[in-house]
Amino acid sequence: MSNLALRALSGLVALPLLAALILWAPTWGFGAFVLLVSAIALNECAAIMLGGAPAKHRALVLALGVLYTAALYLRPAEGLVWTLGAVIGSAALGLFDPGDIPAAGARLGAGTFTVLYVGGLAAPLALLQRDAAHGRAWVLLAIGLTFGNDTGAYFGGRFLGKHKLYPEVSPAKTVEGAVGGLVATLVILCAVRATVCPWLSLVDVLCVGLPAAVLGPIGDLCESLMKRAAGVKDSGHLIPGHGGMLDRIDALLFVGAWLYVYAVQLR
Repeated sequence: MSNLALRALSGLVALPLLAALILWAPTWGFGAFVLLVSAIALNECAAIMLGGAPAKHRALVLALGVLYTAALYLRPAEGLVWTLGAVIGSAALGLFDPGDIPAAGARLGAGTFTVLYVGGLAAPLALLQRDAAHGRAWVLLAIGLTFGNDTGAYFGGRFLGKHKLYPEVSPAKTVEGAVGGLVATLVILCAVRATVCPWLSLVDVLCVGLPAAVLGPIGDLCESLMKRAAGVKDSGHLIPGHGGMLDRIDALLFVGAWLYVYAVQLR
């Protein structure tokens, strides 16, 4: 079976279950699911960023990241406090278990980044469902825009791609693919506004769609940079055709964070 067919089959199985969880489960149920996803992605990210570190150190980074996600979800108003605690905790882990001293600085930075990157960016999607007006619809929109952008970029790059976007990090990505992703994002938003979400305004379409179409690829490229630096192809093998959990949510982490800021803080 081709990789594209595997991706499609995995999506057909997983997306309806995810939609049911978002639409009908209590908010704490989706929050618990996001915490589980965060734990899996944190484990994968730690394996990439801290591959040479002792297993105990990676486990402590994972635990700190999960605690950070949970704290942000339970008490988002104290987000600065939790962030300061996450940075100080990461620094303490690097100090008390430095390993090889010449490489300790790089390990310290990698551990702190892992906690803040996955642990911090996972929480906004759960908060978006709980705290925003039409929160469940916003979460579905974040997922739909992320996957739609990815699909538009894939087909735009496959059929029209000539100019490489960032070949040093992701040789397959093209400028034409990025434009295809942008178009797909805006088309999805306009279609959703015209059908199931009439409460979205044209301002919403632009303020959500344009940043999402930029932030999604940035999230994707950030993870690609991490994997290329570590010499690995995928973050894991959890999802057939997609790789690991982090491979699947790398763009969603960035898009979900923006939609949370827009829908809860700015709109």
